[in-house]
Amino acid sequence: IEADGFKSLTAGETVEFEFEQGPKGPRATRVIKL
Repeated sequence: IEADGFKSLTAGETVEFEFEQGPKGPRATRVIKL
């Protein structure tokens, strides 16, 4: 999560993200709260 301080999300928050292929399948990267 691209943010200052404690990084967390709650259900229903709007985010923007990119994804990449990780060793166990796709994973989110560059997660930004909108």
